[in-house]
Amino acid sequence: MNKYKTRIFAALIVTSVIITSCGFLTVKNKTTASLPELQQATKGTEYINGSFIGYSDASDHGYSMAIVTVENDKIVNVVLKEFTELSVEKDFSTYEYKPSVTAHRELPQRFIAAGDTQVEGISGATASSARYRQAVERALARARKQKPAGTYFDGTFQGRSRADNHGYGIALVKIQNDRITGVEIKEVDEKGELKDFSTYPYEPSRRAFKEIPGQFVKKNSPDIDNFTGATHSTEKYREAVANALAKAKKIMEMPDLIDGTYTAVSDADSQGYAEATLTVENGLVADVKLKEYDGLCKEKDFSSYKYEPAVNANRELPWAFIAAQTSRVDAVTGATRSSTCYSQAVERALAKASWYKGQQKYLNGIFQAKSTTDEHGYCIAIVTLRDDRIQSVVLKDIDDKGQLKDFENYPYEPSKKAHEELPAKFVEANSYEVDMVSGATHSSEKYMEAVKKALESATLNFDVRDSKLE
Repeated sequence: MNKYKTRIFAALIVTSVIITSCGFLTVKNKTTASLPELQQATKGTEYINGSFIGYSDASDHGYSMAIVTVENDKIVNVVLKEFTELSVEKDFSTYEYKPSVTAHRELPQRFIAAGDTQVEGISGATASSARYRQAVERALARARKQKPAGTYFDGTFQGRSRADNHGYGIALVKIQNDRITGVEIKEVDEKGELKDFSTYPYEPSRRAFKEIPGQFVKKNSPDIDNFTGATHSTEKYREAVANALAKAKKIMEMPDLIDGTYTAVSDADSQGYAEATLTVENGLVADVKLKEYDGLCKEKDFSSYKYEPAVNANRELPWAFIAAQTSRVDAVTGATRSSTCYSQAVERALAKASWYKGQQKYLNGIFQAKSTTDEHGYCIAIVTLRDDRIQSVVLKDIDDKGQLKDFENYPYEPSKKAHEELPAKFVEANSYEVDMVSGATHSSEKYMEAVKKALESATLNFDVRDSKLE
């Protein structure tokens, strides 16, 4: 385990933290989330019991990843992900192409039912289906007791570097018979767009982009010398190639953190809350994006924000988290609250990224979310969770002018009743699904949506039972 993984492991397991209203209270022998046992008892004849990860070949359309859990030679769980050509995880909750959404949703159960990769693909998602099959097959190859010869799978594998304020690097590495036979490199700028080196003004970077791939092939390794005048780019390309090679290895332990994109929020208080979105690559935090929201769930615009320390925290802390590979970083002077809230959000995102195998469904804390905005405004729910139980719910209604409704003097009785009675119903049901208040259907629906979103923000989304065949 390298030094970065050790830091993450320590942050999540050795010293755990209970965080309330964006404040830290250190407590011994408590955990945010459980990490997997990397070696488990062997019972089957063909496969080792446990969870194994596999990656498909990469192309201009990206690649797929599969996590396959095996018990007694049977596939009992499959988690599938797809990544774009920019190494960004696809969000199928908002993805527009329905066949791809269907493939992502239905193929795990097909693999489990079949017990292998010989399953029918999804109509209209032939390429995605094929990538998922290949990823599952490679995960199963890693699970087999009889290990294949050689170090790497043949194929083309994609890796990315960690980001900085100039962007990140991507490498597609082609491997044949344990040799690097081709490398394609790309750079993504700070706006998330590919750099065009045909028109790039800095000549050393243009030369590096053209010549470095051949150096990787010649050396058959990511360990090449820095390119004169383009040291920073060389470092990114080296890391991207190394991460691509890691995906190609025939023998690979489950990483502490699973590749993908994870979003988490801090506890909410009267001033609002923070949000962190982490990108994980090869078990490392590769990118961090931070946001802050006020008490009415409005995102703060730091391009015009007047309090400079808060602006500095939003701008500087992402790179601090990436460099430290943990949520424990120094606060920005004058922005202690923002720094602490960002740290808590990052800590929770790391918990979501870990290969969670315990019984806990939700993070403990205070979670705030809003409903969809319509011509009447929107609703807010502040949900307190402890040990997977809703402890309390506070509801707010924001009108079409962005003002908080005063229900003490509100003229419409059904809406007032919904605001007063629904919190207790949510607590009793321990769910966002409750009976609507008569005469206040619209308000009830918006409150339920807000509670649902608050619960979703608190969800630990790596429970290995999620796709098990019942």
